[in-house]
Amino acid sequence: MKDFQPLSAEQHKTLGYTEKYGSEYGHQVGAVMILPNEFARAQREYPILFRKDSETGRFLPVVLLGFEEHENLFLNENAVWNARYIPLAVRQGPFLIGLQQQEAERRLAIYADLNDSRLQQDVAPALFNADGHASATLNKIRDILSARHKGLEVLEPMIEAFLKYDLLERVILEIDLSSGATVKFDAGYTVHIEKLMALESAAVVELHKSGFLSLAYNVADSVNNIQGLIDIKNAKMK
Repeated sequence: MKDFQPLSAEQHKTLGYTEKYGSEYGHQVGAVMILPNEFARAQREYPILFRKDSETGRFLPVVLLGFEEHENLFLNENAVWNARYIPLAVRQGPFLIGLQQQEAERRLAIYADLNDSRLQQDVAPALFNADGHASATLNKIRDILSARHKGLEVLEPMIEAFLKYDLLERVILEIDLSSGATVKFDAGYTVHIEKLMALESAAVVELHKSGFLSLAYNVADSVNNIQGLIDIKNAKMK
């Protein structure tokens, strides 16, 4: 059971955090959510797709990590994440931003799941320095959480713009592996590159001014990374 508590130097001055990856932390998954401010870096490593919630119909962007629900081809047997960029949702670890009541007002605070095994007493690197100020580790965590917050602010407007111009198309993959097996996979949705390139000038200007045009191209270009995933899967099956 998770136990999220607001971090404070008084109560957690000896608490340390070790960034780790593995199935025990929920990382053995076929896809993980990312946000628009990650697209430029993520598209160099992963296919960026959109998954549609069957109940709400809401689209959310994800990076594809594997071709099965519990397959992360970037996570090796030594729990090392083999990629130059690791999504913020993963790097966030057992931390989140929440509101904390302080005297007569509520302030934003960093909460930590104290039942997470990556958090230990008297383990370096510590979250707080000896003087009680946030350590470099905690400041890095704060930056990650802040980046996620900023990305969420533009997520819905971006998706609305893509839908307005009917830019999303379904991606169904049929992959022939070197083992002889064939994988049929409903990957989700990508940006239709032909529709994107055929947009009228007014639409291009609108998307450019909002910052969404480059994001659309990030998504469309990232589809080329599917072959890289196939190569990793074939190599692991040898």
